[in-house]
Amino acid sequence: MSKISVIVPCHNVEKFLSKCLESLIGQTFHDIDIVAVENASTDGTLDILKKYASSDARIKVLTSDIPSQQNARRMGICATSGEYIMFCDADDWYAPDMCEVMYKAITESGADIACCDARLEYAEELSKKEKELRNVTQYYSSNRSGMHKLDNKRIMQTNVVIWNKIMRRDIVEKILPYYRPVKVHDDCLLWYLYALNADSIFYVNKELYHYLLRPDSIMSRTKMAGTKNPCRMEDLRVSQHVLDYVISRENQAEKDREFIVLIYEERLKVMSEQLDNEDRALACAEANRDMKEKLKTRDFFTPLGSYILNINDSRPLPVLLWQGLMLRIHRRFNLLIGKRVSDRLELKILLNDAKIRFRKGIIGHNYAQ
Repeated sequence: MSKISVIVPCHNVEKFLSKCLESLIGQTFHDIDIVAVENASTDGTLDILKKYASSDARIKVLTSDIPSQQNARRMGICATSGEYIMFCDADDWYAPDMCEVMYKAITESGADIACCDARLEYAEELSKKEKELRNVTQYYSSNRSGMHKLDNKRIMQTNVVIWNKIMRRDIVEKILPYYRPVKVHDDCLLWYLYALNADSIFYVNKELYHYLLRPDSIMSRTKMAGTKNPCRMEDLRVSQHVLDYVISRENQAEKDREFIVLIYEERLKVMSEQLDNEDRALACAEANRDMKEKLKTRDFFTPLGSYILNINDSRPLPVLLWQGLMLRIHRRFNLLIGKRVSDRLELKILLNDAKIRFRKGIIGHNYAQ
């Protein structure tokens, strides 16, 4: 049994695969095994994998006729035996000491998971528009280090990708039955499920993972498709799978139920800009059924501008009315001095008005009317 198993899903990555594998077999930490899962490639990906496997016994190659990154990751998890599990996308690569640093971080701290920063790399053919959409450097930098309690706030502040983390096998195996199929964002699902079973996280303030931004990647296709994206509702599916997992637990902690609401708020807001008005209404209808019938909560989602937002607010109605007055005074003052009223301020006014209507019973679940 190796200390670390690294799982590499591979689909049509012949241009990038050698660099990825070289970074893994060249790790300063040698006690690793590498499970590469070739999933329905139509290029020379499998030939490259066989070549590397023939020269390094630590590499195991699996094949699948299903072009699914999630399925490949699941196959890899089931085929490994390492005490700890890491992931690497086949078009990315590790810093030479990533496994060593991550292993040391999680074992010496006793944390349930460790997370490092990532360096964004840019393919030459990446368009300017794609760079603007995906150049979120700050998202992959935690700006923190050391041991932290993994509470709901910390979970939501940590990026959802799984390739910059090292996980304990016992927790991964525990949640694997609930790692249900989604078309995209399976890393979100795995991260949320894992976090629900973890108490602590150790942040490594080093850029150990190299993340390549390139055209035709899964995330590029998702970001560029806009309202025509066939996977535009998958963030909601992820939220629903996590909700079903929490409901299945015998002892449901209140913090876990609060966490579900946070996930819905985050994922619905993220996906809402890719939806047209009809899809936003459908997403809200589904989410509100989940809140009312499964989670038994008053939380209520509605489209506001280009976003989907939760309008449940526990503050007294007079407080909301006072806040609405102050927001309108702010907007009026901006107009008087010739200053542009920001979209952010307009959204705050819309949101506060919706909260007031909800508290008055004008909109909401049937039991709230």
